[in-house]
Amino acid sequence: MPNGHNYSKEYGKHKYAGEGTSDCQHGCGCWMGPARSDGPVGLDPFGECPGNPVDGKQVGGKADYEIVVTRRIRALESRAYQAETELEKLKKIENTPKAKLAKKVEILEGELMKKIELLQDLRNMLR
Repeated sequence: MPNGHNYSKEYGKHKYAGEGTSDCQHGCGCWMGPARSDGPVGLDPFGECPGNPVDGKQVGGKADYEIVVTRRIRALESRAYQAETELEKLKKIENTPKAKLAKKVEILEGELMKKIELLQDLRNMLR
């Protein structure tokens, strides 16, 4: 546990009043309005709230904030890694002979459609 924090500690969601712009009722600094939402750096106004520990006990100081933000950063890093992995797979597929042929067919179909349109225009002019 870096910094002595328990990163498995669970936190609930933010709690906002019903209508209009309102601050999170747990005092974390996040707010939500009809068109925008925001909060302290690193916090997701729609995600976990460091002011709302599931067990009802805050760690204290900035520890709750650090736990929630660190966990969010880790989740985003994991999603970025997965996206990069998928991108590499797609790049490999893109360079296969079938993919190159499919791209050529797509280009030729586009050129064919342009020529069909030109022929249609020519026919209309000859009438």
